[in-house]
Formats: sequence, C-alpha cells, structure tokens
Amino acid sequence: MLKATSRAIRARNQAMRKLARTREHNKRMRIKEAMGIRTQIQRIARTDQKQSRREAKEDRMLGPLAPRRAMTSAEADEMSAVASERARALPIRKEERVKYWNIVAGDRVVVLAGADRHRIGVVKSVDKATATLMVQGINMAPMKIPDAVFELDTKQQRVYHSELPISYHDVRLVYPLPDPATGALRDTIIANIEMSKIWHNKDGTSSWKRLVPGMEGVVIPWPPKEKPKYVDHPSDTRIMDVEMPSYFPTLLIPPFPLEVIDELRNKYSKFRIRHDPAWVAKKEAEDAAQKAKDGERILTAVQELNRKLRKERKALGPPQLSDSDLEYIGRVMAQNRPQLLENLPPVSPPPPTPSTPEATA
Repeated sequence: MLKATSRAIRARNQAMRKLARTREHNKRMRIKEAMGIRTQIQRIARTDQKQSRREAKEDRMLGPLAPRRAMTSAEADEMSAVASERARALPIRKEERVKYWNIVAGDRVVVLAGADRHRIGVVKSVDKATATLMVQGINMAPMKIPDAVFELDTKQQRVYHSELPISYHDVRLVYPLPDPATGALRDTIIANIEMSKIWHNKDGTSSWKRLVPGMEGVVIPWPPKEKPKYVDHPSDTRIMDVEMPSYFPTLLIPPFPLEVIDELRNKYSKFRIRHDPAWVAKKEAEDAAQKAKDGERILTAVQELNRKLRKERKALGPPQLSDSDLEYIGRVMAQNRPQLLENLPPVSPPPPTPSTPEATA
C-alpha cells in the first residue's frame, strides 16, 4: 500500500512539472508568434519598397516609353491597396501597455495624427494587446483580400475599404460640456481624464469613474453596453426544461456508480485515487510478504540480540507500578498539590484477613 501511495505522489509531482513545462512552452510560443508577425510585416514592407524603387528606376530609364502600371481603374485601386498583413498592429510588451483604459467602445474621440486628424468619430473596438483602437469611418484604407481567400470566392471584389488601427495615445476623448459664457452644450476635448477611486471587483475586473479635470463633480458617464439579442431556434432547449431539476441525489445511492467511473477514467491509470478492495488486499499481502522476507534475511550478532530483547520486553507486557512506587507518588502529590486530594472520597481501611485454624493452633 505504501508503494501505491508513493506512486500517486510521484505521479502528481510529475503532472505538476509537466504543467509548468507546458506553461513555459506556451509563453515562448506567444513570444515567437509576436516576433513572427513583426518579421512578416517588415518583410512585406521591404518587398513593397524594393518593388517601388525598381519601378521608379525603370520609369527614369525609359522616359516617355515608360509603361502604364495601371491599365484600368480596378488595377489602379489594387496597386494602391494595403495588404491585410500590414494592417495588423504590432503587439507591444506588457510594460508598455495601458493599465487603465479611459476610452472604450462607444466613446466619441478626436484624432490628433494622420491624414484624418481633427476629425471626430465613434470608437468601434479597442485592442489592449496592441494599445490601438478602431474609429468608425476614420483612417480608412483600401484593403486587398488575400489570394487564398479570393480564389475561393472570385465573385466578391478584390479590394474593400476598412479602418486601420489608431494608437491610443493619438486620440482624445470628446464630451459635451456647457459653455461658460452661453451655457449651451458644445463638444469639448478632454486632454487629461482624471480617475476616481478604483474598485476591484470579485470577478477580477476593476471599475472607476471618469472625471473632468478642473470641474469638480462633473462625471463622464461610460457608454451604455448593448444587450445581446437572442434569437430562438428550433434546436434550442426550452428554459423550463433547463430549470427543471432532473436529478435528485440521495444518501442511499451514490451519485456515480463505480462502473461508470471506470468507463470515464482509465481503470489502470497511475493517476487514479480509488482502488478496488481486491487490489488493496493484494498490495497488503505483498507488503506482508516483503516484511516476512526481510525477517528471514541474515542478521548480525548485535541485530539478533536486539531482536531477542525486543521480543522479551514485548512478552512482559506493559510495565506495572508496585505498591511502594504508588505510595511514593501519592506522598509527593500530597506534599506539592494538596488541593488535588481534597475532593477525593476517604479510603476505608482494608478488612482484616481471617486467620486459619492451623495458624491459630
């Protein structure tokens, strides 16, 4: 039985080491994936630069005989399109990420950099891993569908327009505030949003209030979240069937029969924690046989003497105190702790032993 317990402990430790190795491998794979994306984007950019330089050199050498790069408007659009791989924002390190996001989806922001600077739009989505966000209708660019996807469906257009990500630091929140002179509401750019006390919720999230600097008591509300719309389908389970309890556990029948557990878990796995009584009896018999085998081994003279003395002490049984020892212990107790003997009942003297006729004669 000790072997089974030690084997289970070793199996648990091995599983913990395997889990640690898996986590370390996943971490390395995430770093490798981020580096691969960065390398891919850089490779595409270098290819585009080399191609544009080559075409410019050919145009200078040929002069009036330079070919027309775009024969049709569709080709012209495709030549100025951006590859979807280049549109992906690069992941940043955790140390560079924004800890507390004061701009979320649904807020109105103004863009401070790029071709669409000074334009106001609504945030569509945010990406905290890259510290970027998408603003609806701003920073639009023609996107080229990858060849693999375009070959599957050639009916759709090769080029489509979509928003490119904008850095979190290149936008500012816009919120209507009353004009000090007229009192009418007008859009105001909030350069530095102040935060109230941060509450850490039990589900691992944090919440706080957004405040306007310099205006005490003015709170910028968070945009309302859209409730998901659920559509019932014929294959969905009805709510009354979900809420109706179908299992009533009792104290007489176990929740899971042992046969079902053996079907769900490998019966001969080294990670199992339940064993059959026959298997336990077999292991106990093996342990007893091993102990008997150890007892038959050759012992030294000192080991034989110690074993003999242990057997003699065991045959004598537990030690017994003599009357003189008990009398001495009672005298010491009465001397040191007399209060212990106050509640004891008086002990009557033992009856005299009757004398026999032979002793009298």
